Amino acid sequence: MVPRPSLPRILVAALLVGTLVGVALPATASPRPVPVCSPCERGFTSAAHAHDVDVEVEHSTATMRVHRNGSATWTVENRLDDSAAATFARDDSLRRSVAEEAVAVHDGRLQSTSVSGDRVRIRYRTPDVATEVPGGVLRVDYFRDDPGALVYTDLGADRLTLVAPEGMRVGHALPGADVSERRMTVTSFDSRGDGPFVTLVPEGALLAPLWSLVALVLGVGPVLGRNVLLLLGVPGAVFAGGLAALAWGARRLGVGATTTPDRRALAVVALGVLTLAHPLYAAFVVAGSTPPLLAGAVGTIALGGLLALPAVRDRLTPLRLAGVVALAFAAAVVAGVLLRALPLGDLAIRDDANVVKLVLPMLPVYTVTFVGYTAAHTRLRRGLAAAVATLALVLATTFSITSQGGTLYFLGVVLAVLGGLVAVVVGIPFFLLGYGLPGPAADGERRDGPGTTAGGGGAPADPD
Repeated sequence: MVPRPSLPRILVAALLVGTLVGVALPATASPRPVPVCSPCERGFTSAAHAHDVDVEVEHSTATMRVHRNGSATWTVENRLDDSAAATFARDDSLRRSVAEEAVAVHDGRLQSTSVSGDRVRIRYRTPDVATEVPGGVLRVDYFRDDPGALVYTDLGADRLTLVAPEGMRVGHALPGADVSERRMTVTSFDSRGDGPFVTLVPEGALLAPLWSLVALVLGVGPVLGRNVLLLLGVPGAVFAGGLAALAWGARRLGVGATTTPDRRALAVVALGVLTLAHPLYAAFVVAGSTPPLLAGAVGTIALGGLLALPAVRDRLTPLRLAGVVALAFAAAVVAGVLLRALPLGDLAIRDDANVVKLVLPMLPVYTVTFVGYTAAHTRLRRGLAAAVATLALVLATTFSITSQGGTLYFLGVVLAVLGGLVAVVVGIPFFLLGYGLPGPAADGERRDGPGTTAGGGGAPADPD
């Protein structure tokens, strides 16, 4: 028999979670925003200004030749104004100093510099831009942000060309790239997110697309595992611990006999009606969140209204209650669709908004009703699993699970944990509603309270 959750265990779990977050927070650092090609345009200009040279880059191109050992040799050509080009042509030492400072951002090692007319050419080498993975594939990680070190803001050059080693071709390319066998050419870089991978595959390999996919999966695997643990696992544990504490308190206080199920259902309906009055004070409390709250209020009224009906309560089973929760969420989604379609001014949802995503945070709150029901009549673990799964769904749509994160990564973890705690607090009326519902019984048998049948007088079922 599995032991019941106890308050000391819950407190210990909460302490461990707090310690984990507290240790992780100092690890964040401020990354440096840089272009993909630092010696192109702004990077070169900044380095020149540091040496008291007034220069303007009129056009720049970069060629990145990837080698099988994972390094890359870069050739950058910057077209300058005539006076600056003449200055660099006369002073080799100055030209080399500016170039060394420009390539240092990427841990580049300068190889040579030269001037031809109005063009300054820089050749340098960067280590560890690619990693060899199964299938003979090279996965280029260079375009991915390095949290705590640097983040890419733009391409930097007017055109960048990546060249694969001999005997290889480009597999997975950057978005919008022009690919021709060994060459990938881009004229812009999408700086949103962490930046994508590029894969280089053996020429003529029949399974090249499969191995390219394997390379991408291996690249995001560690990040995915960390995010699942911190962004989903930790908040889920806090959410489950809070709900288990509610179940423990309900058993200790004997809340099952304090009010009748219909009154609890009507109390939830009243909560929804109160939420509908939110526009009256939205500007002072949580301005900007009115439309999703209104949709959530409709779902709350639907949930309480359905469970206020004796015909619904007397035929409840765990599966039927899950269906009632699903119907309440569907009502909230429908309300959200109407708020997006109707001309309601500040109460309307934007036309381009994803209604389901906006209303989704209400689903874990509605599911707390199921948790209360299972705590009173079946097994608490079943309800906790359902609630945590819905919270994980919300978090997975809120945060990018494949993102490496950045300076504010652990702030996201803290916000996710706070979201779990808020869901517990907001879910208290829903928990009490579920806890007070009559349990499953044979057809035709009237049920009066949690874990009891008419005349039965039994205690609530073992939650775990």
